[in-house]
Amino acid sequence: MQESMNQSMQQMQKMFEPARKMSTLMLDHAEKIMHLNLDAARAYNNLATEQVRNALAIRDLESLQACLNSQGKVMQTVSSKLSEDANTLADLSKNMGEEVQKIARENVTVLTESVRNQQNKGAQQQEEKKSRSGTARSDSAANSSTSGTGASAKKSA
Repeated sequence: MQESMNQSMQQMQKMFEPARKMSTLMLDHAEKIMHLNLDAARAYNNLATEQVRNALAIRDLESLQACLNSQGKVMQTVSSKLSEDANTLADLSKNMGEEVQKIARENVTVLTESVRNQQNKGAQQQEEKKSRSGTARSDSAANSSTSGTGASAKKSA
């Protein structure tokens, strides 16, 4: 009985292991995305704050010209930052997809093993039932033939 309980617990742990792995993976992925978003928000906020400060520093035509000239550099910075963020997000998504596929393959393996074990267990139980019922039939047949012989012997005596 204890062995059966231990086997059942091990099977349940094997069955739930992929779900645990998937939950952990999803949480880790969400955390990475959150950090990416926070870093991007911080960088864009710093860039915007710097631009507002530059605009507030305009006092004459030369400072206006310098501010307008710096806009090209700002656009290059924003463009490269957007490209970098998109690449990072694509890499995160690619890694996530690969990990999900890996967990799915593991899950298929675990489920296949579990089904095989259940099928084997069911076949063993059926064989045991057959052998028990065969033994019970032969015992009852032996008892009836013995009791029948005994009854005939009593009648003839």
